[in-house]
Amino acid sequence: MDFFGKLGETITETGKDVTQKVTDLTEITKLRMDIRSKEDTVRKCYTEIGKQYYELHKEDEEPLFEEVALITEMLQKIEELQGEIAERKGKKVCSACGAPNDMDALFCNKCGAKCETKFHEETKDADVEIEAEDIVTEEAETKEPEL
Repeated sequence: MDFFGKLGETITETGKDVTQKVTDLTEITKLRMDIRSKEDTVRKCYTEIGKQYYELHKEDEEPLFEEVALITEMLQKIEELQGEIAERKGKKVCSACGAPNDMDALFCNKCGAKCETKFHEETKDADVEIEAEDIVTEEAETKEPEL
């Protein structure tokens, strides 16, 4: 029986060791998850500080960091690309918030801003050109010939 008694003690001790190791591993995993969560919060704070700095200094003639100009350039390119995507989908992009809207929408479905389409802008420009031509034509017609 001595053999079985020692075997039982060995199994019990091994079980306790395994249980302790699993508990330690679980605690380590929880601690690592907590560290990642706090690192994510720090990254978000860094990002928010960067956004605030950019908003404060985007109009500076000579910004302290060259990344400010790079961010401005990338934001413009992003806006252009979003416009292309919307155009390919048969939509237009809100100039205020960037949300896609139907081509015939008068107001943005997300922020409520008034939507201007390229068609309206082109029509306005064409109307101005037509009015200018009409004025020149009218002046020529009303002008009396010189003798």
